[in-house]
Amino acid sequence: MKETVKSLWQTLFGDSVRGFGVVSLVFLASLAIAPAKNHFSEWRHYQHGYLKMIRNRSDAITLQRHFQGGIQQIWLPDLGVVDRCTSCHVGLKEASLTDVSTQPFRPHPVIPHKLDQFGCTVCHRGQGAATTVAEAHSSTLAWEQPILPAKYIESSCGECHRGPLAGALQLNQGRHLLSRYGCVHCHTVKSPNGSTMKATDHPPSLSHIADKTTREWIYAWLKDPQAYAATATMPNFKLSDDDARDISAFLIANSTAVPGNTATPAAKASADPAAGASLYGESFCASCHAVQNAAGNLVGGDVGPELTRVGSKVKPEWLQAWLHNPRAYDAETSMPHYRFSESQVARLSGFLLAKTDSDLLANVHLEAATPEQIAHGKRLVSDYGCASCHEIAGIKKPENFAPELSRIGSKPITQLVFLPGMQHTLPDYIATKIKQPRAFGQGLKMPQYSFTPAQTDSLATALLAFNDRAATLPPSLTVAAKSESDYQPAGKAGKLMTDLACFSCHRINGHGGEMAPDLTWEGSSVQRQWLVQFLKNPNTLRPALIRRMPRFNLTDAEANELADYMMTVYQNPAVDRDSMPLNGYPQGQVELGNQLFYGKYACQGCHIVDTKTDKGYIGPTLTQVGSRLTAAWIFQWMKNPQALRPGTVEPNRAMSDEDARALTAFLISQKGAGKSEVAKTKK
Repeated sequence: MKETVKSLWQTLFGDSVRGFGVVSLVFLASLAIAPAKNHFSEWRHYQHGYLKMIRNRSDAITLQRHFQGGIQQIWLPDLGVVDRCTSCHVGLKEASLTDVSTQPFRPHPVIPHKLDQFGCTVCHRGQGAATTVAEAHSSTLAWEQPILPAKYIESSCGECHRGPLAGALQLNQGRHLLSRYGCVHCHTVKSPNGSTMKATDHPPSLSHIADKTTREWIYAWLKDPQAYAATATMPNFKLSDDDARDISAFLIANSTAVPGNTATPAAKASADPAAGASLYGESFCASCHAVQNAAGNLVGGDVGPELTRVGSKVKPEWLQAWLHNPRAYDAETSMPHYRFSESQVARLSGFLLAKTDSDLLANVHLEAATPEQIAHGKRLVSDYGCASCHEIAGIKKPENFAPELSRIGSKPITQLVFLPGMQHTLPDYIATKIKQPRAFGQGLKMPQYSFTPAQTDSLATALLAFNDRAATLPPSLTVAAKSESDYQPAGKAGKLMTDLACFSCHRINGHGGEMAPDLTWEGSSVQRQWLVQFLKNPNTLRPALIRRMPRFNLTDAEANELADYMMTVYQNPAVDRDSMPLNGYPQGQVELGNQLFYGKYACQGCHIVDTKTDKGYIGPTLTQVGSRLTAAWIFQWMKNPQALRPGTVEPNRAMSDEDARALTAFLISQKGAGKSEVAKTKK
């Protein structure tokens, strides 16, 4: 063997000339490797495949002219983006390739951004500088961000758009769930501007819980909140029987009484279910509260707690005091003060107390608590961070109880623990953590939620949007969320509006709910006489809607106080409500408006004037609009609805002043005279 090697060496390098020649040949061969490798590269293979695909198409000449060979690159220094994705995805901009479904040749779906404005990796992630499929799409030793699964793609929208975004339903729902289910009570989520995401679930104070319910109910609730209410946002902490026993013991022992909530009921709860059900319906309690019907389906809103089994929870004396005045027990409640009479409280409390579940507490038998159990319960309340959500006397709200999630979407996978069989990707980790939080280790405190697969995907989408890029984007590339104002009305009217919980449903000056119309410009839009009558006895303006304004049993003085305040304060500077009269319009102008309403603008498609013939249930009924709205508001609304109420579905028809005045004259004449008056104007 040695002789063979020696002979070969002598042959190749026996003298300097032969040695130089051999080295030169090796050097030339090595130089040839690079172009050969380039010739057989994946991107060139895909470009050849693309050219072959378009060869026999009718638009081949156009596509061939658009085609650019070689490595293509998008460079966005402001974003730190280098994308070579279009070296393989050569047909992204070709709208005529809609019939092509094969990757990487199909065109990109229509989006509101230009492809060369943001590149590919801003939305899809992956390694944009790579020129092979494996390096571009997958995790490698040097790159941890593979292509984002398509079902989470909306998370990329959330990097720039910090508020609700039309078309990004999954992202919007995920953000809503983070607030609605109180995730941000324990986990801090900070925006780049320094603001912190706020929870919207408003967990009740537990400092006076013994006034409201029993220790047995607390025990059953702690063991399984969803067994009591399917819509409960509180998760299941998987407590042992002993732990649930001790926590319930501590909460009852720690509770202090609220004056007025433990008194003997002034009226005996009514046993007339029909009368109670009627009052429940008339008060539109279902606008906020859900109840399971006979078929097991939930019917009602989700602003307040579910009432399916409320009779198994609350004490009769507490319920009656609550119905008399909810703010005596909870000053921050979203429940309005209805001003029910004693007999109404008796009827409604009797109806609600009858909603029980005999199985809920059937197997709950608790002995008197010992001091040791109470002390242990207090430790558990601290250990599980109960005060992160609930106010509990003697327990301080914990700081940094759970990991901050402000950049969870960029967390390195080297810092994560994966379950056996899991794919080692960040999206898989987040989704599994939401579904099975306790599976990642003994002693973990994150509770078990009952999210559906769709809700889990939405939450993962929202969390993936909290990443390094979102935190470092230039302000010029972000769309800030509209901040919630802290507006509060002043004076006696302000106290009344707080007592009636107007902001639970209505929005005013950027503060409040979305269930009912925005009242910011109410003083410019409505007539005072109508407003007073409506506050005293609300009627429906949209018959197709299930949720309605309840009757609050206001006194004349209270209704006038509210009306005066709204008419004075809630004014739109662009609308002079006294600039146009409320009657006296020429009959010819009214007739022209009638023709425009039913002809040129076809307003009856959404609105009702003639209750016998019109079928429009989308917008409010206009049979009495002349007694409700001011003429100046109607005119300005016809000219530009979005200027008065951004986001309204009413289209802007670029109406002329003449048409707007004629329609105003026609509508202001509709004062609820009935069919004959309307029919007369339609002839």
